[in-house]
Amino acid sequence: MGARPTRRWMFALLGCWSAWALGCQPSTPDVGSSCDKQLCVDSDPCTRDECSPAGACVHEPASGPACSDGAKCLYAGTCQAGVCSGPATNCNDSIACTTDSCGPTGCQSVPGAPATCDDGNGCTSDLCVAQNGCVHQPLAGPCSDGNLCTGPDSCSGGVCAAGPVTPTCDDGDPCTADTCVAALGNCQFAPLSGPCDDGNPCTWGDSCASGSCTAPINCACAQAAGLAVTATEDCATPDDDNCNGKVNEALACGAPTYRFSEAPQCGGACYFDEPHNIAVLGPTKADDPSGFLQWASGQLVDGLRGSDDWGVDLGSGVAYEWVGWSSLAPVITVQFAAPRKLGLVRLGLSNGKIGSVNQPPQVSVRLSLDGQTWTPPQVFGLAAATMPAIPQGKRADIALTLPLQVARFVEIAFATPGSWTFVDELEFD
Repeated sequence: MGARPTRRWMFALLGCWSAWALGCQPSTPDVGSSCDKQLCVDSDPCTRDECSPAGACVHEPASGPACSDGAKCLYAGTCQAGVCSGPATNCNDSIACTTDSCGPTGCQSVPGAPATCDDGNGCTSDLCVAQNGCVHQPLAGPCSDGNLCTGPDSCSGGVCAAGPVTPTCDDGDPCTADTCVAALGNCQFAPLSGPCDDGNPCTWGDSCASGSCTAPINCACAQAAGLAVTATEDCATPDDDNCNGKVNEALACGAPTYRFSEAPQCGGACYFDEPHNIAVLGPTKADDPSGFLQWASGQLVDGLRGSDDWGVDLGSGVAYEWVGWSSLAPVITVQFAAPRKLGLVRLGLSNGKIGSVNQPPQVSVRLSLDGQTWTPPQVFGLAAATMPAIPQGKRADIALTLPLQVARFVEIAFATPGSWTFVDELEFD
């Protein structure tokens, strides 16, 4: 009788041991009780944890209870069919170069590739650091500042510092602004205006013109000081720039062209400007009167004076200079290649040995820049004593002083009442 109770207890103990192995354990030493479902409780708040009749733990989806997803990425979550759902935590750290996400421990920020922090500066190393964002660390070494006029350039404190300027563009001329073009790396010299100093003690009023320092020279000063005059004749000034005793001579400024209002006439001989006609019409047309009405140069501006005796000039031979009119009122219009500053017209005239060739009693001069609009005529006459008289039987250069002005055209008109007028040279200062 005493062995049965012992045997029953042992069978109950073995049954409960088997159930414990499947997840259930007795909650009390009472071997007669059922297995305890509390031992099947898991960490998921969205399941109902039970112990099946067979002694296995069962986790059934639950809805309704408050929950958290365990990764701290939800707040105010509730269970929905066994899944914890609800509003997500905002993991954006406001740092542009990081990738933000929610991980097992909550929000995570992973730095992105260095390219996302590229500042376009070759003198910095660009990094993305969590919590700090983009970091630009200074580098050392060569660089380019984009200016081809400097170099070699190098990084300093995260900035590309320009090297020395090269090439050196100083041309030593005070009348130019010397610059190096950054995009090309070459020099440019822009003309300046204003006063300057050419270093010559015999010049005055030095000023910049067309990128050079120019000034009229005092020829007497230069000769007394033994200075060599290297200046060229400036045809826009009324100065003897090259100190050769002449102002704006044809050799320096170019022979002007001219034309006549009336062809020179023939008396006992023809006093034509043969080189003028040849220049216009050709070598066989020296005595063709139509050439005188067209623009050309000739012997009136060649610098060679005629003889005192106009009679030795018959249109050929040694003198070869005179151009003559009888009862007409001729006009000679002169055209320069470029505007010139004029203050004087010099005429070669003759007061012949016989009464038929006389100095014209009156000469008028007017100027123009365009050949269309003219200044009022400046009148010179023997009667008014505004023109010097030439002695009888002599040739002379008559200087007619004008108000100083710039012109490209000069018109010279002669009064020839009842006598011949001979002209053999024209000069302009």
